[in-house]
Amino acid sequence: MVKFGTLDFYKKWAEAINKDEKVSKSDLTTTILHVYTDVKDEKDAPKAFFMKIENGKVTDVREAKPDEKAEFVISTTYNMWVGIAKGEINPQKANPKYNLVKALKYMGVLNRINEIPKELKDIEY
Repeated sequence: MVKFGTLDFYKKWAEAINKDEKVSKSDLTTTILHVYTDVKDEKDAPKAFFMKIENGKVTDVREAKPDEKAEFVISTTYNMWVGIAKGEINPQKANPKYNLVKALKYMGVLNRINEIPKELKDIEY
C-alpha cells in the first residue's frame, strides 16, 4: 500500500504517467506544484510536491516548498486532493493557477494526467 499525498504516491503516479501512451507521445513540457494547505511538513509549512514533465515524460518528482515556481499550481486541502485523485471533484474547483494558453493547447493530455491517479492500485486514502 502507498499512502496518498506522500512522495511514494507521487513517484507511483509519475511511473504511471511515463507508461501512459497518450501522455508519453505528447510533447508536453511543464512543471506542476501540488500544495496541501492543511498538511504540514517538519518546518510547519504546507506540504508540497513538484513534478517536472519534459516531452511527455516525468523527469523530476520531489517534495517542494509551497511557494516554489511552477506553471501549474494547485493549492488545496488534503480531502479535496483525495476527491480530485478519485475523480469525484473537478480539479477546477481547487482554483488552480496556470498558463491558460498551455492549458488549452494540452487540455487532453492534462486531463489524462489527472485521470491516472484513480486507476492506481494499492493507494491508501
